[in-house]
Amino acid sequence: MTASRIALAMVLAAPAVASAAPPGALERRVQALEAQQQIGRILIEYGLFLDGRDYARYSRLFARDGEWVGGFGRFRGPAAIQAMLEKQLGKAPPGFVNKTSYHLMSGPIVTVTGDTATATSRYLFVTATPEGRPAPAIAGRYVDDFVREGGAWKIRRRVTHGVIPWRDGDDPNPPPPPAARRRAHEPAGQIASAARIRGSAGVPLRTSPSRPRRSGDR
Repeated sequence: MTASRIALAMVLAAPAVASAAPPGALERRVQALEAQQQIGRILIEYGLFLDGRDYARYSRLFARDGEWVGGFGRFRGPAAIQAMLEKQLGKAPPGFVNKTSYHLMSGPIVTVTGDTATATSRYLFVTATPEGRPAPAIAGRYVDDFVREGGAWKIRRRVTHGVIPWRDGDDPNPPPPPAARRRAHEPAGQIASAARIRGSAGVPLRTSPSRPRRSGDR
């Protein structure tokens, strides 16, 4: 069969294939793909706004009754979430550029069902060493519920789980961080490592008295 005949056969077959699909199936598939793309962007913007201390834009990623669950506790609604971050991590000075840490997001799996969706993803929080080199500090995962609100996708609930070090984000009474239990027996050379562990539980992380807390486990 020549190429022209093959092309003609495909054209003639197309209407039959399209007619066999349920009404609206193609539109629903396109909407689901668009939703996955939009939600994937939110997952990236979450880390971008957090690293840049742009807590106003960060908080607007959440729905009107969106819930944030992490090392600092539970907070509901954009205003409460923004106020919590400003209190715990400090407001960014004018012209702030983060040169000491960032979040690396990976592995998003998004499932869309109409105007709601679920997503899981992973993060790695990287900080600068005294020599100015990148070093992994905390690894974890996010478990999210999304909702379409006013035509835009928003986070309805985000729970942060620590993987390394381990922290169960669903546990309402998490155990004290390992560093707190070992403090009396901890050699001075392990202080930096212990500080990272404390950060995974929402305990203040400071490299000096004048610096705000890091945002690794958020």
